[in-house]
Amino acid sequence: MRARWRHLAPYNRPMVKRPEREGAMKLLEEGVFPVRFLGFGFFWAWLFIAGLSPSPLFGSPLCVGGIPFELFELLMRCAMLAISLTLSCVIATDRGKYCFLALGAVAGIAVTPLLLWGGSEEAHSVAALLTAMTEVSLFLMWLSFFGAMRLGDTLTLLVISYGVGALLFLVALMGGERTLLGASIVFPLLSAAALVFSSRLISRRGGTALFDNESTEPLKDEALSEETSIRNVTKSIPALKMTLALVCYSLAFSLLAAMAFSGSFALPASYLAEPVCIVVLAGVYILYAQFAKDAAKPYVLYRAVAPSMGLGFALLAISGGESIAGEGMVMIGYLLFEVLALNDYCNIVKANDASLFRTMAIGRLAISVGMLAGWTAGFFSGSVSVAALAVFGMTIVLITATLVFTDRDRMPLVSIADDRAISEDRDLRLDKSTALASFAAECKLSKRETEVFDYLIAGRTTSYVAERLFVAESTVRAHVYNIYQKADVHSRMELMDAFDAFWAKHS
Repeated sequence: MRARWRHLAPYNRPMVKRPEREGAMKLLEEGVFPVRFLGFGFFWAWLFIAGLSPSPLFGSPLCVGGIPFELFELLMRCAMLAISLTLSCVIATDRGKYCFLALGAVAGIAVTPLLLWGGSEEAHSVAALLTAMTEVSLFLMWLSFFGAMRLGDTLTLLVISYGVGALLFLVALMGGERTLLGASIVFPLLSAAALVFSSRLISRRGGTALFDNESTEPLKDEALSEETSIRNVTKSIPALKMTLALVCYSLAFSLLAAMAFSGSFALPASYLAEPVCIVVLAGVYILYAQFAKDAAKPYVLYRAVAPSMGLGFALLAISGGESIAGEGMVMIGYLLFEVLALNDYCNIVKANDASLFRTMAIGRLAISVGMLAGWTAGFFSGSVSVAALAVFGMTIVLITATLVFTDRDRMPLVSIADDRAISEDRDLRLDKSTALASFAAECKLSKRETEVFDYLIAGRTTSYVAERLFVAESTVRAHVYNIYQKADVHSRMELMDAFDAFWAKHS
């Protein structure tokens, strides 16, 4: 059964001109697009300020039991994602989505005072819980919004949103402590407001708003289809392997952060590493989208993940953790796989008729579980050497690339994307009756001229048209003359050619 989260696409209007090219450049030309990537960027910038350990604003707070803040937040995030999956039927209602989004914004605002002025481990633990609430709420709501975009648009939105968030964070960082403090309080609210605003913009442009089309009661069919919906995604072979790969790559990625935090090796201003890598990744993707033959299906980029992460861990093992290049390669490889996987979850949802919200929650849970495992292994590694931990990370990457998610496993994803492209192309194609009405409107034909025009395109004679419309043939000829003038043609054949060209252009 089709979940209501999937009725968000803004491109289902019959009069929308089919875009001639996909990718970053096409989306940047849309007026609504900056609201989307800026809104999600606010979320990422806030997460860089409040969710990383160490944080440039809060340092390295510890939660109950001396657990690092980010490790405890990951534990709370996994719990919140599990709760969100359980309550997804309630969240799918108007009131549920408003409450879910408001919960994230309010919780994000409350994190800062708890971390700045709450001097106890208990206060830091509460802040970690609130951070997890904000992360889960805003991430799932934005991904549910992005996931219904056209093929190729979701990936572009994700990559550029990540990049914008990283740039916002770096700008706030250069502004000093007061700027970071203000950003940590305002950004969650701005992100939630941008989501509502961009949804309203799309609604006014002919799409379906995020909050305008849901009933106020829980969906009866949602409750019945919840288990089936999740099973459709997790039992899909490419989705299952991709989910397992997300867990493994996330484990290796977070192992690096945990190693640095635990003092296994020192990274100067380590909170700069991930944002800088994200900016680099966004730039590389924009170049790829500009020059690639088919930027809507960038499956060749999957091949760069394992070499990048594997070589990065090798450099870290050789240098004893002193290689900035190795750290950057691990981060870029992982982030590339994350955005590609999230994009393909959207395609799999379309293919399996599953719930977008639940599917994104499953994907985020896989990422969080992997990060939780990596943080745990890295933080509690004790006297294990940096070289040994780096070799462990490299082993995980090699196993994932050769056994879990291989190059061969990309082919079903390509097929799924092709099917989605065909389906979207069919949805955009004007039927003949709609094309006739559109052509008549473009030529500014009157109501009676439009009726005559329909008969002319059908090959009817003037006498037939006069008989059907109960008018004189001279009146029909007058209408035909006016139609030729308005369409800038001189004969019926030219009129039919002009209409065929119009139909082809808009199909």
